[in-house]
Amino acid sequence: MKTMFHQKVCRAGLLAVITVLTMATFSAAAETDKAEAAAADPSVAMYAQGMAWDEFLAGARVQRDVWLQNVGREAPAALVERFKRAGNGLRLLIVTADWCPDSAHSVPYIAKLATDAGVELRVVDFRTGKSVMDAHRTPDGRASTPTVVLLRGDKEVASWVERPASLQWWYLGMADETSEKELLERKMSWYDWNRGADALNEIVVLAEKTAK
Repeated sequence: MKTMFHQKVCRAGLLAVITVLTMATFSAAAETDKAEAAAADPSVAMYAQGMAWDEFLAGARVQRDVWLQNVGREAPAALVERFKRAGNGLRLLIVTADWCPDSAHSVPYIAKLATDAGVELRVVDFRTGKSVMDAHRTPDGRASTPTVVLLRGDKEVASWVERPASLQWWYLGMADETSEKELLERKMSWYDWNRGADALNEIVVLAEKTAK
């Protein structure tokens, strides 16, 4: 017959086993949650693989003069201030390519805005960032550069893809009626006229909408 002492030891041992199993279950659940979060937001894990903006710019070879010209232009002070106010905990992940005209005419302005507002930014090329591009497609279903993802903490809160909305909808609406050459000429003329204004405004609005 077991003594009172043995019974207490058995109970204590059982409680210890239950505690260990419970902790293991919670730990496994936590790891599962993390894995599911990473799978749901591939951009969160991708951010750690990104390079600093200056590093990307230094390595840009195609359209280099366009990249340097556009990054040399000042972001409007009012937009910088708004972005700074909405920038608590905000990070930007940008998937891009130096040969992409849409990237060359939007990303430098966005990078300048982020730098002036003190918002962290990382860049990955289109090969590394394919999963992020696939998760954020254009209105007509394409994975495209640039893809800009707004992160707060370990959560993706918004994205901006390829072109400002006004240009995007015009371009898609005219694609069946206009030659590719004319589309490109008119698009580039618009970019030269707009100088990043619409892209910056849209990024700032997204940041403000997702600010806590």
